[in-house]
Amino acid sequence: MNELIKKIGDIIKKQNSFLIVSHKNPDGDAVGSSLALYSLLGEMGKKVYVENPTDVPQLYMFLEDYDKIKPIKNDKDIDVVIAVDTAELDRCGIQKDYVEDKIFINIDHHKTNTLFGEINLINADAAAVGCILWDLFKQNGFEISKKTSQYLYLSILTDTGSFRYSSTSPKTMRIAADLLERGVEPWFIAYNIYESNRFKTLKLLGLVLGTLETYYDGKLAVEYVTQDMFEKTNTSAEDTEGFVNFARSVRGAEVGVLLREDGPNLFKISMRSKDKVDVTIAASAFGGGGHKNAAGGQIEGTLNEAKSKIVEAFSFLS
Repeated sequence: MNELIKKIGDIIKKQNSFLIVSHKNPDGDAVGSSLALYSLLGEMGKKVYVENPTDVPQLYMFLEDYDKIKPIKNDKDIDVVIAVDTAELDRCGIQKDYVEDKIFINIDHHKTNTLFGEINLINADAAAVGCILWDLFKQNGFEISKKTSQYLYLSILTDTGSFRYSSTSPKTMRIAADLLERGVEPWFIAYNIYESNRFKTLKLLGLVLGTLETYYDGKLAVEYVTQDMFEKTNTSAEDTEGFVNFARSVRGAEVGVLLREDGPNLFKISMRSKDKVDVTIAASAFGGGGHKNAAGGQIEGTLNEAKSKIVEAFSFLS
């Protein structure tokens, strides 16, 4: 691992132009780690672009470099492409022929990562990609500014569920403390992420909570959101960020699932578990992946069919 970190550090020092990409529908880890690299490389005087295959949720509009993340085009004349927080190549929108003549670095913490890069820095024990980047920056002697620290903190805060998830380790907390010492204001990040919900988002949440059902003596909690609900509340898929955690929070539930209708007979699945249940096993059955306690995939079929398939996938909870 240390050899890889040094190798990537040498590439960053030597090369002059970079493209940073992450997975579609980016979450806090994807946005934070992308912008942390964008900030650090820019402050080093490098030419750097950051792109994503989908729009970045408005939740992150408070970030200084929010508008720097552009739609992916696969057309930049650059030396290095770095994918962060992405388990599979097609999730970040990069075309294989585009990276053939470039250095392609893959930095991730998903245990399901397919090692699609020329150089793969994967640490499944890291609580967030922000933790891996902190190691990369520190071990190579790169200056970590307050702005870069803010993006790293966002990555770590969101992917650990505010330091509540089992992925949070003593090292995670030491990294967070280091970032606070560099000027990060935890209240500023927490307020914008968790306590500035739009009114219509909360109206949507009310509808979603009304769909909650439990199975297997309460061990599995399932909720759903439909296109009709989006229309009624004038909301969209990005407003459902974090909704699955309400299903997991049901007392006695070991797994929480959110089914989100993304199109006719197409549902995105978000799965969250407590403690020992590994939801990547179920996610893999639906063409997805993720972490032990947080994974996803998709199901084709009607709402009732999707619910039935989810209940069947977690029959081991009975």
